[in-house]
Amino acid sequence: MFDLYNLKKLEENLKTFEIEGEKDIYIFRGNKKYIISSSIFFITILFIALNSIYKIVLGAEKMTILKIILILVLLFYVMFAFISLIRYKIFIKGKEIISGKLKINMDRIKTAIVKIDKVKGNRYDRYLEIIYDDNRMIKLRLNIDNYLLFLKIIQNNIKEKFIIKN
Repeated sequence: MFDLYNLKKLEENLKTFEIEGEKDIYIFRGNKKYIISSSIFFITILFIALNSIYKIVLGAEKMTILKIILILVLLFYVMFAFISLIRYKIFIKGKEIISGKLKINMDRIKTAIVKIDKVKGNRYDRYLEIIYDDNRMIKLRLNIDNYLLFLKIIQNNIKEKFIIKN
């Protein structure tokens, strides 16, 4: 594997990458490394909530309505976030990119730029920035398995509108 943030290497790999066996629909799921690193955060929150429940059951902590509400909120947050993380998918069906309720028609794309952008704080990640013909901007984070295939399919569909920004 190569450096995720080296866009020159990504460009070289994309030039040599070949799509084997065309399909009607492609499904791209979250990258395993991203899922595991995000799960650590959720597991920590889950441990804190379960530890509080354990202490309340043992009688080491006093049960209050505020604690119960906070524990329930934490448990629902962890459950919702983990399910969202596991169920994350991007589909390419014909000339359409589908991610949840978002549908992007590749014929309406003005430009698609792969670049490194700030996620939050000091953290940077690779994005596909899609600019529609009505100047709407959509950012898709490239934390998916087989992102080379994903980018190659888009590159083949939109040709010279596809740019890798170094």
